[in-house]
Amino acid sequence: MKFGNPYLLIFLILIPVFITFIGISKVRRKRNFNKFAEPRFYDFFLQEFSAFHWSLKNVIFTVAIFFLIIALARPKWNKEVQIVKKEGIDIVVCIDVSKSMDAQDIKPSRIERAKDQISLFIDQLKGDRIAIIAFAGKSFVQCPLTDDYGAAKLFLNLLDTETVASYGTDIGGALNMALDLFKGKEKHKVIVMVSDGEDLENNSISVAEESSKKGAIIYTMGIGSPEGSTIPIEDSSGNIVYAKNDKGDIIFTRLDINTLSQIAKKGKGRFFPITPQQAEIFEILKNINSIEKKKFDSREFIRYKEQYKYFVVIALILLFIESLIIYKKKTNFKRVI
Repeated sequence: MKFGNPYLLIFLILIPVFITFIGISKVRRKRNFNKFAEPRFYDFFLQEFSAFHWSLKNVIFTVAIFFLIIALARPKWNKEVQIVKKEGIDIVVCIDVSKSMDAQDIKPSRIERAKDQISLFIDQLKGDRIAIIAFAGKSFVQCPLTDDYGAAKLFLNLLDTETVASYGTDIGGALNMALDLFKGKEKHKVIVMVSDGEDLENNSISVAEESSKKGAIIYTMGIGSPEGSTIPIEDSSGNIVYAKNDKGDIIFTRLDINTLSQIAKKGKGRFFPITPQQAEIFEILKNINSIEKKKFDSREFIRYKEQYKYFVVIALILLFIESLIIYKKKTNFKRVI
């Protein structure tokens, strides 16, 4: 036998305490009587009192309390096997953490807005597994596939443009790494790409097409403005300056809608520009939820059946019987004058 709340068994100490109290009260009753009358009148004094029924009533009450305490401790026995199956979709979010994501054409910055959007996205998930890949010139798995959304958000919050120590933007490399995270040949794979679309390797569209052939659906979220913005950086003196190219010209980074749209098209998904209203998150979720869910996990649990109800029933029956017992009896005697 196992107990769900074994610490409550400590209340069993009340049983001997109660029994001791009953014994003491019996002795004290007789002692108090002897203070004002002779002992030979004790039986006459208690002729309306049934010691047997009084003792029986207390015994039954004590046993009932015993069973109630056992019930509160939640006794368990008889093993049963429970199979829990989870259904959902594997989703890999690829977030651009290149230096261009520090641009502030989207307040407070592209990278911060991207993190806000993905955080909201994670909050809306139910039963799906999610992974996070950070990429710039190279890609890095920030969070493997998990259904622990709290952990995923923790890893998301740690992202910044220093996460990947490699300059450039390789969207194709991030897509390839996302495919590697999907196990086996699952039917449903979703990739959410969050970037300003500046693909310096120029291979993202072809990789997206190959990804689609392997069963992945790609949604792209564009962060930034088509007009472009400078990239603020901190120099060695701690002053804010703007990034420049090799010729000394200030770099303007622009949202490449065409590239991101082509990636989504080849990936059989959709392109969404990131907006302050965050409506695109719910549109992506709507599309994802329309996909047939697949079973990605099945776990077998062995547990013991809860049996407290038997002890509760016994205790209630005993308390009912105890309430019917009357320890006072009617007597008829003539008054002697």
